[in-house]
Amino acid sequence: MNVMDKYVDIKGSKIHYVKNIQESGDIVLLLHGKRFTTRDWVESGLMETLERQGVQAIALEMPGYGKSEELDLNPEDFLAEFMKRMNLSPVHMVGPSFSGEISIRFALKFPDMLKSMIIIDSINVDKYEEKLKDIKVKTLIIWGKKDNVAPYEFAGILKDHLPESTLFTFEDLGHTCYFDDMKTFSEELIKFIKYG
Repeated sequence: MNVMDKYVDIKGSKIHYVKNIQESGDIVLLLHGKRFTTRDWVESGLMETLERQGVQAIALEMPGYGKSEELDLNPEDFLAEFMKRMNLSPVHMVGPSFSGEISIRFALKFPDMLKSMIIIDSINVDKYEEKLKDIKVKTLIIWGKKDNVAPYEFAGILKDHLPESTLFTFEDLGHTCYFDDMKTFSEELIKFIKYG
């Protein structure tokens, strides 16, 4: 599998990430849910699929998850530090589950660092309902209609309040819809990145 396993020092903590070998083109930053790590993105085949499409993919492990050390920094500030340290141009940020909430917070604080945002079955969407209208970042919302962790109503809240958003629904899948049907997820992600 053509991926590079790497570490970077962020404020004294060793942070683990994996990158495909594509060196130019759009950058997709893959975050993860609480039960997952970079390995899941690699094993899903998505990073290779993106590489074949000429897209750079970086799967990042949040501090305290996988092989990344703990870091006393809130998640959105950590992501900004990582992107600056890696000298990344604006990225397409993929945030499933708890990383969906982190992506929302990031978009509110650092909108210029995002090319787009892909929110998948995010938790705690209702906490941000009043602020969502301030996010002008182009967003793809992906949801499993049978999600019993982050209810489908959250997808509706995002769609209704994010001005630049599109919703794609997996009718028969739940919280891990993107891994459960990686082929469809990959197609929708690539279509969104390339054509908006």
